[in-house]
Amino acid sequence: MEKYLLSIISGERKGPAVSLVCLILLVLSGIYYLGLRVIQLLYRVKILRKVKLKARVISVGNLTVGGTGKTAAVERIARLLQEKGKRVAILSRGYKSQVAGRRSQVTVVSDGKEVLLSVREAGDEPYLLAQNLSRVPVVIGKNRIRSAAYAKANFNTETFILDDGFQYQGLERDLDILLIDSLNPFGNGLLLPRGILREPLRSLKRADLFILTRTDQAENIKALEEKIGRINPFAPILGSIHAPCFLEDLKSKKRFALGFIENKEILALSSIAHPESFEETLKNLRAIIMKRLRYPNHYPYTKGDLKEITLKARGCLIVTTQKDGVRLEPLLENESILVLRIELKITKGQEILKRML
Repeated sequence: MEKYLLSIISGERKGPAVSLVCLILLVLSGIYYLGLRVIQLLYRVKILRKVKLKARVISVGNLTVGGTGKTAAVERIARLLQEKGKRVAILSRGYKSQVAGRRSQVTVVSDGKEVLLSVREAGDEPYLLAQNLSRVPVVIGKNRIRSAAYAKANFNTETFILDDGFQYQGLERDLDILLIDSLNPFGNGLLLPRGILREPLRSLKRADLFILTRTDQAENIKALEEKIGRINPFAPILGSIHAPCFLEDLKSKKRFALGFIENKEILALSSIAHPESFEETLKNLRAIIMKRLRYPNHYPYTKGDLKEITLKARGCLIVTTQKDGVRLEPLLENESILVLRIELKITKGQEILKRML
């Protein structure tokens, strides 16, 4: 169903039945828009109130659903704050988490010393952040005001990173960072569910700082910057890429230089929003992609899936993403899978980011 709807939104499918579905989705987008306006009005007239924490709050979010590289950005920002000597905690909604279902529930994925939950319990993005960052607690819960209070009391946090926080209006923030995917900035320009926008484009006015991601794989970045600048002429626009660092065997944890897959036949495995970007990176590393397996975003792999993947590889190296890796690792027995480790690299405006943090 997800693939079908995405193919309609992107314009890949045509025909009378698709036109009818588009009409229904457009009506639903109108209802969604009215809901957004009601919520904004409730905050404007103070029926709903924003909470101001006794700590610095930095929101990292996006205007579209999926695929902007937010997890890598959160990790990078957390490391920059640590370099400044700040005590940092990450507050996440816990998307796809098995334990973040109730609004009152606060769950600690990592206390900064060790990871306390499995990937299925935590969700792949919070788990990956907890795995990659030391001395940074990761807390999940739908009510991030409650999560912040817990982290403040238990970890003496002085700077919070609000993961996927642009639409979370209950918390005042000191810095609103908005990520925009250079390859597909705003989709077809329509709101959910007819498009991929969570909010209208005029919401760009709320951002204090923009980070364009995957600028190395996109064309006409200047036109995108100009479009953003017409809506919000005051916020700096930074550029970034997802730079590959090394390859790591998922089971043995042995690391390999990027040149290890040069001229080797591989199966590219992913369940992310934009698998094309991952595959393009592999091509740039001169790997020979013989097969591609693309599962739905955040796909919950099973042992049966892993067996099927191994059979389809047939002598090719299996290379996957970090997010896929944390979901596949608990299923491994004797299978060999390489994970491509990446990091967000600021290519334009690094000093601006450091200063504003």
